[in-house]
Amino acid sequence: MLVGLAPAKIAPILFIRHNFSESQPSMDMSATADRFAVVIDDESIILAGMEIMLDTWGYRVLAAEDVETVLARLPAGSAPDVILSDYRLRDGWSGISAIRAVREVCKAEVPAIILTGDTGPELMAAAKAEQVTILHKPVQPNDLRRKIDALLAGPG
Repeated sequence: MLVGLAPAKIAPILFIRHNFSESQPSMDMSATADRFAVVIDDESIILAGMEIMLDTWGYRVLAAEDVETVLARLPAGSAPDVILSDYRLRDGWSGISAIRAVREVCKAEVPAIILTGDTGPELMAAAKAEQVTILHKPVQPNDLRRKIDALLAGPG
């Protein structure tokens, strides 16, 4: 039960949960049963919704509101299959710098997606330089799933 949250704060989870209805095309859950995702978003309600959604898709999820928590909780010797981050994070972090930090700790070029409403040229240039995919909010769950699957499938 979500106590103390205004109805507007609950809406994103309800929206995400709504997209799991029977009217949506079925997805093969076995394809992601052993995958590991890192999610970074400083809005707890969005973070919870993303964690629920990825868990429903069969991912193990490390979700945190800040980069320091992610870095402290990353399992030693393992890298996530994908990193999902908001662009504007707390304590001066950006999604770009957060992704870079996770990649450096894991010593791996982990596929990454930034979910943002920002359309500035600086973000686009930084994302291109860091090989990070940008998805502009609002993002439909099925679109996010397809983009993650395409990134994990690799080029071609």
